[in-house]
Amino acid sequence: MKLAFPTKSSKGQKDLVADVFARAPTFTIITVKNGGPTETEVIQNEAADLTQGTGPLVARTMKNHNVDIVVSGEIGPGASNILETLEIKMIRTETGIRVSEALKKALTVL
Repeated sequence: MKLAFPTKSSKGQKDLVADVFARAPTFTIITVKNGGPTETEVIQNEAADLTQGTGPLVARTMKNHNVDIVVSGEIGPGASNILETLEIKMIRTETGIRVSEALKKALTVL
């Protein structure tokens, strides 16, 4: 299973969860097997600076990276609708906390 977190930079699990989803500078994607992380990948958000259509583009990016679950604070309606359509689950988390902490919290609700 793959979980994606909107992040502020490229520090992987040590990074902080960004305040926004679709306009986050990066996404940290963590593969989880047997209850724990096995792989961490950081991708740049190519849609971060767009003036419109950011949410749908980011949702498709998540699908293209085989993400199963997005763990984020606020997710706008455009992105939410497309994530639902693409069957990508959404879990709310606090912003500004480390990805590693958000991952632990997300795994407790799965």
